[in-house]
Amino acid sequence: MEKKNVFKKIIILGTALVLGLSASTASVVKADTNNSGAAGTQQVLPQAQKVKTFQVAIVKKNYGIYQGFFASKKTSQDYFHQTFNVNRTFTYNGKKYYWINKKGSPAIGYLNKNAVATPNQAKLVDTPYVSQYAPVKAPWGCAGAAMAMLLGSQGQKITTGLLQNIQNHLPMQPTKGGQKGNVYTGIGFGYVISPGALAKYARTYPQGKNIINVSSKKLTVNDLKMYVQGGKPVLYYGFSSYQKAGDNQRNHCKVITGYKQGKFLVYDPLYYSRNDGAGTGGKNMKYDHGAIAWVAKATIQKEFCHKALTIK
Repeated sequence: MEKKNVFKKIIILGTALVLGLSASTASVVKADTNNSGAAGTQQVLPQAQKVKTFQVAIVKKNYGIYQGFFASKKTSQDYFHQTFNVNRTFTYNGKKYYWINKKGSPAIGYLNKNAVATPNQAKLVDTPYVSQYAPVKAPWGCAGAAMAMLLGSQGQKITTGLLQNIQNHLPMQPTKGGQKGNVYTGIGFGYVISPGALAKYARTYPQGKNIINVSSKKLTVNDLKMYVQGGKPVLYYGFSSYQKAGDNQRNHCKVITGYKQGKFLVYDPLYYSRNDGAGTGGKNMKYDHGAIAWVAKATIQKEFCHKALTIK
């Protein structure tokens, strides 16, 4: 009996010591599908290394955030597009992890490096360029052409038949949020389809099931950057190269497919060919950048109206 009691006390003491280890030391962790090997296995993490503090933003939603022995699991979605400091890292199973915290506060946990981006991290998103003039000529069909680019980023093959179908069935007034005016002739044109109606329409296509409307007064150009850094193209509402002085209506849809050194890679459907350069559109040189162009953040900011679609 005495031996059993001794062993029992040793087990209890050992458990208490293990649970008392700090998060910066080696710890036991249950595998997560986004983080490591087979679920349910027990592994030992290496000791976290201190690094010079740098900032990151969480740009992906489907990663776990852990503390201690992973007993408290959160999700990166809870902190999506928030900025944190990193001052400790470790590598486990060939993948790098960051401890994230707000200045002056304890770390909220650690997560896979792939879930975050540094403030000026460059990113290009594979997206096809689609014109609203060729092969289907729809001079007032920018929304449909831009939507097709989002579909293409999700694997949709862009064909003449697809573009005709998109333009022919684009929701129109009096449908709620529908476009006012014919996409082919412009007869009766007043405004393009609303972001909510366009996202709903996009989801009627198989490759569009994850397209969402993220329009909000709180949406910022920095959010657009972080969506792109997370690997998602962004369709946004802005000005066209035909914009007239005094006209402040954002009646044109374009797609952001990249970010680099303070500039956004913008695909503008208002050109016949992806090779059309600046000045080949409506001649308003504030916005006549060409079919594919790197556009300064400040320029995007001037036309931004908090209306956008992206991929969830």
